[in-house]
Amino acid sequence: MVRRLEADIIIKGAGPVGLSMANLLGVYGIRTLVLEQNPTTVEEPRAIGLDVESGRALQSMGLEEIASAEMMQGFHLDYLNAKGHTIMDVEVGESPYGKAQMSSFIQPVLEQQLLNGTERFDQVTVLFNHQVEEVSQTESHATARGITKDGEAFEARAQYLVGCGGGRSLVRRSSNIQMEGFSNPEAWLVIDTIDPLLDDWVDCRFFCDPERPAMTMKKKQKHRRWEWMLHEGETEEEFLDPGRINELLAPHTDPSQVTMLRKCVYNFNSIVAEEYRDGRLFIAGDAAHMMPPFAGQGMNSGIRDAVNLSWKLASVVKGDANTAILDTYKTERRDHVVKLTKVANRLGAIIMPTSNVKAWLRDVVLTVANSFEFTREALRRSFFVIPKLDEGLFVWDGPGASSRSGEMIVQPKVEDANGEKAYLDEFLPEGFVLMGIGADPNVDLNSEAKSLCAELGAEFVSITSKIGSPGSALKDVTGALTEWRGTRPPFILLRPDRFTAAMFNSDDAVASLKNFMAHYQS
Repeated sequence: MVRRLEADIIIKGAGPVGLSMANLLGVYGIRTLVLEQNPTTVEEPRAIGLDVESGRALQSMGLEEIASAEMMQGFHLDYLNAKGHTIMDVEVGESPYGKAQMSSFIQPVLEQQLLNGTERFDQVTVLFNHQVEEVSQTESHATARGITKDGEAFEARAQYLVGCGGGRSLVRRSSNIQMEGFSNPEAWLVIDTIDPLLDDWVDCRFFCDPERPAMTMKKKQKHRRWEWMLHEGETEEEFLDPGRINELLAPHTDPSQVTMLRKCVYNFNSIVAEEYRDGRLFIAGDAAHMMPPFAGQGMNSGIRDAVNLSWKLASVVKGDANTAILDTYKTERRDHVVKLTKVANRLGAIIMPTSNVKAWLRDVVLTVANSFEFTREALRRSFFVIPKLDEGLFVWDGPGASSRSGEMIVQPKVEDANGEKAYLDEFLPEGFVLMGIGADPNVDLNSEAKSLCAELGAEFVSITSKIGSPGSALKDVTGALTEWRGTRPPFILLRPDRFTAAMFNSDDAVASLKNFMAHYQS
C-alpha cells in the first residue's frame, strides 16, 4: 500500500536551507511538504557564520529575535603571520541592513529553531525518516517517491519540488544537471569544541603560517571552531587521532579540559551547478553550489536561494505571476554565488600560501595596507558583496554604481505615528510595497498608477522626515533612507525579498509599473 501525500511545494531536505524555505512558504500561505531521510535535524555543528542577508531572512520568517539570542552578533577578526604579527584586522560589525554583517552561531540550535518555526503554520508539514528514492515530473506536477524508516512506501505530489538535500543531490542527478568548478587539493582538519578557558579569547583569528595555516572562531556558549590545513603526505587517520589534535590545541589552550563535539577531515569545493531549474524541479543550497569556507558564505548562499525562490514560487502558485519568473532564480542567484566563491578563494589565498616567498610578499602588502584607514576600509569592502542584482526581475533605470535597480534596500530604524521605533521591515507587509521616500504614494500617484499597484498587491508606505502625514507614514529617524535615495526618484517598488523592482518619479510611475508587470505577469 502506497501512502499518498499532496502539497503545493515539496522540499527534499530539512537542513537550514530547506527549513528556511519551509518557513518562508509558510509565511506566504503555501501548502508545503518537507521530506527528510534522517530522524531529526542535524546534531553536528557545521556552518558557523550567519551574514546580514540571512539575518534579514530570519526576520522575515518571524524568527530573528529568537535566533539572535543564541548568536554572537558581530565580531573582530584578525590575520597573523608566521611570527604572530597582525597583518590585517577587520571589525565585522553593523551593516546598513539592520543586522550585524556577520554573526557566529551553533547550527544544531538554529536548525531546531527553524524546525520549531514551521510548527506555526498549519499548511507546512515536515516528515522525518522519509527517504526520497526517486523524483519525476510531468507537465502538470512533480512527484517524489520513497520509503519511510518503517518500510512504508509513499508518493508525494506537488506543483513544484525543490532539492535541498546537499552536495550529493538526488534532484540534481535526476535532472542530469552538471557541476562546474574544481575541488581544492588541500585537506583540512575541522574540530568543534567546548572550551571554557577560551571564552574570552579572540573572536576569529586566521593563522597565516606557511608551516600550518589555521583558523579559530568563537561561537556562543563557550563553543569554538578550529581548522588546520594538512600538507601533502599527511593523512586523515593521523590528524583525527586525539593525541595529534591535542598537539595542535596545546599552544592555545589546555587540551585536557576541552570537550570535543566533532572532528573531520575534508576538502573544500569551488563548484556551481550549470542549471538551477529543470521544469518543475529546482535545486538550492549545497545541491546547487559549494565554496570554500573562508568567507563564511556556504550556508548563507543557500538561504539566499531560499529567499529568492520562495516568493517567486508563492507568486506562481497563487496565480499572481507567470511561470517565466521562475527562470530568474538562476539569473539572480548563480552569478552572485560565482562572485562569492571568488571572494572565498581570494581570502583562502591570503591564509594558505605555503611558499615562504609568497607569504613574505603577502605580509608586506597587507601590513602596509593595514596601516592606513582608507586601505583598511577598502580591504574590508572587498570581502563583502553588496546585495545587488546585475540582471533579473527588476526594471533597469540606467547604468552606473549609483543605480538602485536590483539592489536590496537598507534597513534603518524608523518610527511610526504612535512613536514606536523598529527596523524598517517590521513595519512592512510581506508582499510587494510601493514606497515613497520624501513623497506620498497616496497623494502623488495618479489613479492609473494606484490601480496597477492594487493589481500587483503592493501596499503603500510613505517615508518622511517628520511624523504627521496620513496613512502608513514612517519617520526616517536616522536619515539613512533619505541618504540611500539621494537625488534619485522618490518612488520605489520593493519585491517581497526587499530588492528594488523599480524606481521612478510620479510622471514615470505608470510606464515603470507596466514595464515590471509585463515581466511579472505576462
